[in-house]
Amino acid sequence: MRTRVRACLAGVARLLAAALVLAPLMAVAPARAENWTVASEDYFPPYNFTERGKRTGMDTEIVDAMLKDIGVYPVHRPMAWPEVVRAHDENEVDVAFQFFTSPRRLERGHLVGPYRVGATVLMVRSNSEITYARIDDLQGLRIGVVDGFEYTPEFDKSPLFERVRSSSNVVSFRRLLLGRVDAIAGDLQVLRYLADSEGRTGSVKILPKPLAMVPRYISVPKLRAEKAERLRAAYEKLTRDGTIEAIVRRWER
Repeated sequence: MRTRVRACLAGVARLLAAALVLAPLMAVAPARAENWTVASEDYFPPYNFTERGKRTGMDTEIVDAMLKDIGVYPVHRPMAWPEVVRAHDENEVDVAFQFFTSPRRLERGHLVGPYRVGATVLMVRSNSEITYARIDDLQGLRIGVVDGFEYTPEFDKSPLFERVRSSSNVVSFRRLLLGRVDAIAGDLQVLRYLADSEGRTGSVKILPKPLAMVPRYISVPKLRAEKAERLRAAYEKLTRDGTIEAIVRRWER
């Protein structure tokens, strides 16, 4: 009898010891992760691209930092830009970037930002005599643009020149090198990155006057207002503490 009692007490002691070991681990174990789907253009360096199987880039890091601040894990969905816009507008993703403000964007999403300001510029071949001071200077030119991109209202609506559409900045850049267009329009950092990565910085030049300085925003679909407020709170916090500015400066070196 005493032997059975001692065995029972020993068993209880082992269970208590195990509970004491597991209790601290359970206390610090994270809750089930909350995942948000994040849509961005597949290849838009230095802002968003894939390197060694991981999404990276200036804007990607900014979005990831904001989601980390609110305890959310990003599930990135790279896609062609028109598909990014469609997935956002049809409420298939939680977050999409990068947009600039317009009546259409304000109608279809909650814009968070601006988290940076980008220069929209014209790039020409290095031996080109094209100059730009006003829209009339572009008369008669063939200018490469990316299908689905918005540049400036004046540029997008002008009948003075031909817009030669392509699927990406890479295609537009190569058309410029081949002489199939006279100039291409795009983000300053993106066009610089392309010229450098292709080893063609000496073959092209960027015209001094930008088409526009454009504030950039992250957008959350209109039906996901609660998530937009959480993201906006993270944006405001990371703006105040300098996190976003530090990411931008690191990538613009």
